[in-house]
Amino acid sequence: MLEISNEAIGQLAELLSQGGSDSAIRIAVMGGGNDSPGLGLIVDEAQDSDISIQKGAIPFIIDRSLIEYCQTITIRFTTGSGGTCGGSSGSGFLITPGKPINF
Repeated sequence: MLEISNEAIGQLAELLSQGGSDSAIRIAVMGGGNDSPGLGLIVDEAQDSDISIQKGAIPFIIDRSLIEYCQTITIRFTTGSGGTCGGSSGSGFLITPGKPINF
């Protein structure tokens, strides 16, 4: 259902510390328009339509219909080499659904 690398958990713990005590990491559909939609991460609070999944010390929330559609979601943190492409580090989260998002 939800697979997360240890490095991603560490990075997400830092992100979550910026939210309130009732906050969790939401996995949500983002993008669209000229780009195909993908999945993104935001600090948020649970809604009635969400399911909650605890991975280590990190609470995740996902809309029930999204996880049913994707079936599995994998989150990894990639580390790029610094200084390339205008000084960007190239580091970030790679969020892969089990089924492509095409709605």
